Amino acid sequence: MKYTPEILNRLHEALFEIIEEIDRVCGLLGIEFFGIGGTAIGVHFWQNILPWDDDADFGMLREDYERFIAEGPALLSKDFVIQEFRTEPNTPFYWTKVRKRDTLFVEDGFEQFDINHGIFIDLFPFDRIPSGRRLQAFHRAECAWFISAFSLYPFWQQRKQIERSKSLYYQKSLVSRMALGVLYRLTSREWLHRKMCREMGWFNGNPRCHLVNVVRLPLDVAEYESVRHPKEAPFGRLTIKVPRDLEAYLHHHYPVLVKDIPDEQKITHAPLKLSFDTQKGEVYE
Repeated sequence: MKYTPEILNRLHEALFEIIEEIDRVCGLLGIEFFGIGGTAIGVHFWQNILPWDDDADFGMLREDYERFIAEGPALLSKDFVIQEFRTEPNTPFYWTKVRKRDTLFVEDGFEQFDINHGIFIDLFPFDRIPSGRRLQAFHRAECAWFISAFSLYPFWQQRKQIERSKSLYYQKSLVSRMALGVLYRLTSREWLHRKMCREMGWFNGNPRCHLVNVVRLPLDVAEYESVRHPKEAPFGRLTIKVPRDLEAYLHHHYPVLVKDIPDEQKITHAPLKLSFDTQKGEVYE
């Protein structure tokens, strides 16, 4: 769908509401969360959500992430839901989404899953990574394999219901699909989830590993202390936390960091359906 300025403004307001709720729950738990990716760019250049953006991305250190998933659902307002494998087993995502109930933001390729499809904020776990580049690359490749296997499992389960052109499972080679099919018949998704989390967090007990990142994403790297003790920054009508070394983090993630980018680089999720209140039957397509 194509956004109008009015729709984007309403979407940004819904995102602010979700961020406020996450902040409230994190305050009760005594844990930190911090803006990353495009959200961090928005802080840096606009002190707000990027004008064209339709979501927001945040990170948590693994220990905080696990507490948020375990204890957050009981503290969350009834208007919001934490969507992660342990709270909503049908989700195909390996990270967490906090969604607003009674809204819709149906993403292309995921519409056939029986999950909450509300407007969301993404929360990613940050794990310690080794300092050496070769070990980093090996660790990342190993984790990426388990992340892929975990994420494709529901596509494999519904391989007869989902059109091949829309199935991430069928985007894999025949050899990969055969290997995954054998794996899925021998293991459970619960086992894959435990294995994936264990591999991603392999270095978390080593204080000499001073870098952290979303293990699958090689550019999303920050100093451990920078996100353990993030700094406050204005973000529209809110104040959020970002990595303490924000510019260093951004320049590592985006070697060419400029405020004004061409329209073709302003990527959005472009949902199939969007609603700010499903109770009223208002749906944009």
